[in-house]
Amino acid sequence: MITRRHFVSTGSFLRFFLLLAAFVLPWQVIYAQEVPDSLKWVPAPPLHYDFVDYDANLITHVGRLDSVLKKLSKVKVQHKGRVNIIHIGDSHLQADMMTSVLRNGFQDFFGDLGRGLVFPYQLANTNAPRDLTVGSNATWKSNRIGVSKADKAGICGFGIQCAKENSSIRIKLKSTEDKTQCFNRMVFFLGDENSSYRLTDSGMGSSVTLRTRSEIDTPSVVYESDSMISGFELTKTDVRENGDFSCYGVSLEKKDTCGVLYHTIGVNGARFDQFLGNEVFWRQIKALKGDLFIVSFGTNEAQNPTINDAKQQAICDSFVKRVHRVAPKAVVLFTTPAGSYLRQQKPNANVQAVSRSIAHYCDYKELAYWDLNAITDGATGAAAMKKFKLLGHDLVHYTQLGYEFQGLLLLNALANAYNQYYKKHPIVNKPKPKMVIEYIDKSKKPNRY
Repeated sequence: MITRRHFVSTGSFLRFFLLLAAFVLPWQVIYAQEVPDSLKWVPAPPLHYDFVDYDANLITHVGRLDSVLKKLSKVKVQHKGRVNIIHIGDSHLQADMMTSVLRNGFQDFFGDLGRGLVFPYQLANTNAPRDLTVGSNATWKSNRIGVSKADKAGICGFGIQCAKENSSIRIKLKSTEDKTQCFNRMVFFLGDENSSYRLTDSGMGSSVTLRTRSEIDTPSVVYESDSMISGFELTKTDVRENGDFSCYGVSLEKKDTCGVLYHTIGVNGARFDQFLGNEVFWRQIKALKGDLFIVSFGTNEAQNPTINDAKQQAICDSFVKRVHRVAPKAVVLFTTPAGSYLRQQKPNANVQAVSRSIAHYCDYKELAYWDLNAITDGATGAAAMKKFKLLGHDLVHYTQLGYEFQGLLLLNALANAYNQYYKKHPIVNKPKPKMVIEYIDKSKKPNRY
């Protein structure tokens, strides 16, 4: 027998269930949906070649990237925060042909925080990225990691010094039809002496005096402009007795916004061990607060006719430990080198040996790595890349097409990692609950029945 009391209880429960469903079910539907196209990262695909294993174009131990992928997803969905990527390597990176593809790919999707770290390579008489115009009123002495004294090269792997009074450096970013390059924050890495500098640019309206101080943590000085600019001129205004003008690089950034800052550090002829021994580099790079370090060496290690696997793995381990000393929470992603020739005669088999050492180390430590050498079929792939004019005339470096091809391969591998992560860990911006305020007019007398 159903009593009135039972009916009331059942009705109350039903109303409670319907109310709960009204709030819970829509969120269940949202979480069950596929990732919207606007949140999928789909870069341009790389060109197709038969020797490339596109199915293998993946990040191994991709779960180690989760912390970075989480930060990237928050930047994309919530429009908050920034992700700092530092890509360190040898001559394959110095001209920025591969890394410019990666930088533009990240910034087009997640947001543009600026050009990042640059160096006046032209004043050091070496090859430079194509988007930099550099000038000076003086002649400079140059140094680089692996060749000069360790304290004469810094964060970019290079350093330049000038003894002339009122010597200056001019740097201007070029813009393309697709992208206008500008910045309003400059992070300078200069000498450690107490010195004065004059900073000028047409966009500033007037010059600014900057002062560096010795015995402080780097960077040497940071300046933020009220307007966006595309270049600057920095002049050392101290008397000669205060020391030479020393420059190690400058990071060109955008303040008060979110997105990705992608720094490229490439040095001709560099190896793992040469960076390990440079204390100025490690002291200065701490200021970049890297979230992800992409490490791309191996070509120059492969010039050694006898590759010691245990020694190579030990060097990789030392490199990771140095990274974590300056950036304890950072993630390290190794890449293996693409194939190249030995003395322009035949594919260098040592490149495969170095690549295996890097992969073995990452497998043992369960670190993320991208095996470019295996994806492009090692020595056989080197011959194929020569055939398709992806390799340059020296058969060690690549043409612009070859570097852009490698950049697109890595960009797509990273995009796949991001999409897979976001599919498992979507971020939903829940709407704030509405507050209903009822106004009660106390001046009115209550109705009496």
